[in-house]
Amino acid sequence: MEPIYGIDLGTTNSCIATIGEDGLPTVIKNLEGKNTTPSVVFYEDEDGVFVGEEAKYSMNGEPERSVAFIKREMSKPGYTRDIDGQIVTPVDASALILKKVFDDANQQLSEDGKDPIKKAVVTVPAYFGNMERELTKQAAQIAGIEILDLLNEPTAAALNYGTKGLEGKTFMIYDLGGGTFDVSIMRMKNGVLDTLSTDGDHQLGGIDWDISLLDYALLTCGLDITYNDIKDERDAGKMLNDVEQCKKRLSKNDKAMFKFVYKRKQYTCEVSRSLFEEITADLLNKTINIVNHAINISRDPSANIDEIILVGGSSYMPMVKEKLKKIFSCPIRLDNLEPDLAVAKGAALHASRLAGDKTTSVEIGNDMGSRSYGILCIDCNDKNKFFVSNIILRTDDLIHDSKHTFETAFDGQTSVNISIYENKMTEKYVNPDLCTLVRSGDINWGYGVPAHTTVSVVVSRSSDSTVKIWCECQGVKIDFELDYKGMYSDEEIEKKRKLLATKIV
Repeated sequence: MEPIYGIDLGTTNSCIATIGEDGLPTVIKNLEGKNTTPSVVFYEDEDGVFVGEEAKYSMNGEPERSVAFIKREMSKPGYTRDIDGQIVTPVDASALILKKVFDDANQQLSEDGKDPIKKAVVTVPAYFGNMERELTKQAAQIAGIEILDLLNEPTAAALNYGTKGLEGKTFMIYDLGGGTFDVSIMRMKNGVLDTLSTDGDHQLGGIDWDISLLDYALLTCGLDITYNDIKDERDAGKMLNDVEQCKKRLSKNDKAMFKFVYKRKQYTCEVSRSLFEEITADLLNKTINIVNHAINISRDPSANIDEIILVGGSSYMPMVKEKLKKIFSCPIRLDNLEPDLAVAKGAALHASRLAGDKTTSVEIGNDMGSRSYGILCIDCNDKNKFFVSNIILRTDDLIHDSKHTFETAFDGQTSVNISIYENKMTEKYVNPDLCTLVRSGDINWGYGVPAHTTVSVVVSRSSDSTVKIWCECQGVKIDFELDYKGMYSDEEIEKKRKLLATKIV
């Protein structure tokens, strides 16, 4: 069986795993001897780039040269950073992070006398749309990785825990990472893992707890500023790293001291765990609102949650488990105190199955899409109003085929416009203001027809999330393929791959 890596490309930390000689997933430590690598890039100069611990440490003095939490920006078309005239995109920075964990793992294999691995399964948040997934693929290509599959992070975590008593259960994956939050309701039956619903927020994670604590300290110490006011200043990087350590101490102790320097003056702030939980309660409540929404849109909303599995490094915070205990009566698992490794291990299990290992006991069944797609329609009761009629919902199976019928709106129409909108809604009919136009075209048959003439629509979605839509009226057809070409052409990717190979990572 060909060995393949599983990579958790995280917002704050990344991790790589493979299947060991015992047949179990095992995390490969980086060259610093750590299980995870900070997803931070430091641009020293045009050729010198550092990734990981050294890059995170360099944030303390030169935050303007550091790129962190870049996964949050994958959803922002056109987002860039200008570092000494070098334009850095989320794809560029993600490629450097992937190359670091990939090369470190292969060097470890080389030292053990083993051949390097060239292929990987990379995980993504379940709510990533086609655009973000394609950008992730391009980052892997630039890093020189042959990517076999993109796997939803909650699915990966469930695969890791799948052999540990989940059979016959409906369970929740609560994944609170450093920069993003994911929740999925899943069911394991006869060794097949089905997704019932998924939701999340790519702008909600442990970093927001850090910033809330830092803002409190700045206020308490008499400084009339917030982190956002000073985030580009030289002191900000070290403040953020130090406040993260204070947060971690509060997970083990009732009190912790937070010391920081601002404009060459040192400040000290004592924080209790109860106070920290009070000032960040709104953030935790946001995760609960998302959990409730995931339950409401589940394919089986009446099903009881038999178990909750905590994933992501920020799930270590005691307030997370305590809050969930108050709401749910089921067991809550923080298995082996390794929530930050579960996703990479699950990706390794999926990779082994793709490589031909049929001994793994869990199969991925019905997964879900992350977006709904619909057609812009005229309101029959008010021809000046419009709505989007969804023809495929994010709650439908990922692999989907269906047929739909629409009608022309006016007598004498010789053509009809087909405008395809993408949205995150789960309802059949949606306000266009909540949607994004992704494709548009006209069917023109050239002669007048009565109102209510049939317009036929067929839609399909494949396992790689590509959506195809065929529309027909009066024998004239138009079709759309909603795939995303990414940020770079094949030629640009190859050029960047060769250039990246010369950089110090």
